[in-house]
Amino acid sequence: MAAEMGEIEVASERGKPHNIDRNACHSAEPLRLVVEIDTPRSTGVPAANFVRSFSKWRDEALVKPVFVANHGRITHALIGIDQFDRFSEGQNAQAADVNPFGLAEWIDEAVIVCDRDLVVESMNRVASAACRMSNSQCVGRNLYDCLPQLRGTLFDVHLMRTVEANESTSADIPSPLREGGWLRLQSFPLHERNVLLFRDITEEVERHRLADVKAALIEAMAVHNAIGYVRVTVSGQIERVDEPFCDLLGVREDRLRGANLVELVSREKRVEFKSALQEAMSGEGPRRLVSSFISNGGETDEVVAAIVQLRGAYGAEGAVILLTPADVAMPWGPKGK
Repeated sequence: MAAEMGEIEVASERGKPHNIDRNACHSAEPLRLVVEIDTPRSTGVPAANFVRSFSKWRDEALVKPVFVANHGRITHALIGIDQFDRFSEGQNAQAADVNPFGLAEWIDEAVIVCDRDLVVESMNRVASAACRMSNSQCVGRNLYDCLPQLRGTLFDVHLMRTVEANESTSADIPSPLREGGWLRLQSFPLHERNVLLFRDITEEVERHRLADVKAALIEAMAVHNAIGYVRVTVSGQIERVDEPFCDLLGVREDRLRGANLVELVSREKRVEFKSALQEAMSGEGPRRLVSSFISNGGETDEVVAAIVQLRGAYGAEGAVILLTPADVAMPWGPKGK
């Protein structure tokens, strides 16, 4: 019956018929099974079947990926080495196209990227502004040709340590790009390149310098022993005092800290002192007045007080008061109101 139909049906492993050419049965060649293996990704090959018929799925993987399922969930894929190589080459090409320094345009520090010979490969907008040169003017040229002012500076020293010793460095240095300026410089190797990362810290250095000057002035006033120093908060409470002021009142510093300064003024001068303190702290300008403080022994000591507003990064933070005995106060200088 099958011979009359011209083909023989053979059951496959998956229960599907395979077609066998009837004429091939009479030829000298062996029978050729036309097998269509269906391994949809939605189902995958069961792990047990994959192990039992590994050679079959291995051959199939040379044509198209074979997905292996464990309890109905696809967990692995088997592919031929040619497909793997093409996949790896595509990944490598994609990675090569990505600029690892693209993020530099989004940070607020100057970034200059050079190759091993210090030829500039890229510089971000902050670096262009700091160097007063555009990216197109520098890319492809030697760094020292673009910025000859770098030669012989500490900037040059740190860069050479990175170039010659492959060493990362970091330092605060005088700026070769701005007279009187300061830079915080980082120099390090990355991806066969030399990276310079820097930012202007001139304002920070000035703040530290002023803080040092202030500390020296306070120490000098303490040595002078005739100038009292008081710092108060916006609410008028004492934050800091020096030794001469403590001696004036006959009270230790720890007992004065947190006290209301106005309450230490004699009753008849209190309103005038409070008004001058409030005016100075509200930004109406420094004030200078003669006042008197009550010492721990009950005596009243007359002083000349100078009041100046203390400003911080976010506005007024209180006031600074300098006090000298009235009998040694200098007659010159701004008298305030």
